[in-house]
Amino acid sequence: MIICSKCGKDNELGRVFCTSCGTKLDLTHMSKQAIAKSNEESWLSSHWKNFILVPLILIVLVVVGLVLWPNTELIGGKPVSVSGGKVERMIASLTNLKAGQRIGPYIVTEQELNGYLETVVVKKANLTAMKVKLSKELVTASMVKVFAEIDSAKAKIKVPIAVSCDAKCVPVGGKLKIAKASIGHMKLFGPLLKVAEVVFGKVLASAPNIVNLNAVDEIKVDDGKVSVFVSKK
Repeated sequence: MIICSKCGKDNELGRVFCTSCGTKLDLTHMSKQAIAKSNEESWLSSHWKNFILVPLILIVLVVVGLVLWPNTELIGGKPVSVSGGKVERMIASLTNLKAGQRIGPYIVTEQELNGYLETVVVKKANLTAMKVKLSKELVTASMVKVFAEIDSAKAKIKVPIAVSCDAKCVPVGGKLKIAKASIGHMKLFGPLLKVAEVVFGKVLASAPNIVNLNAVDEIKVDDGKVSVFVSKK
């Protein structure tokens, strides 16, 4: 409130003239309550951005932390002992597929497929590791890329700075459809599953003759093996 210096009337903030006697109001006659309220409003007006920015920064940090916290359940262990040559030759042979021809099934074991991923795809895509696990009507794929390692002298360990991408895929005709996926420990839902499709698509696109797999028209997945049929119209 602003107190009129002439008649002593309390006037609301924002008034220029006294509502009682019409005298021009002097802001130096504000009441203590009005001064405190004005200071509070001034503080809020100058700090309101912080109330928005701080939560946004925290959200970004949480998201980045989840992404850079790799989920490496299928990564690691001893390298596979089976070469990826069989799978590589099979994919290359599809170049000679003739129109109207349908061939299959090509049966590939989990070890053979992982051998191909380790010796061909990982190197071509410059990954740290990539593996799959085959079970009844389900392909679980996981890959990780380590960008750097931070040495911890006290703990005597190396902390990796890495990004991993994991996906559970189900066969639909001649394609594998991603049903669940995550980047690091951040789960992807709905339209965000497209992110995992793009990531895996770019990685596989680096392999030679991979375009030949467009001829696959049926995929059957069982425990430890996958069967594919190919045709050319």
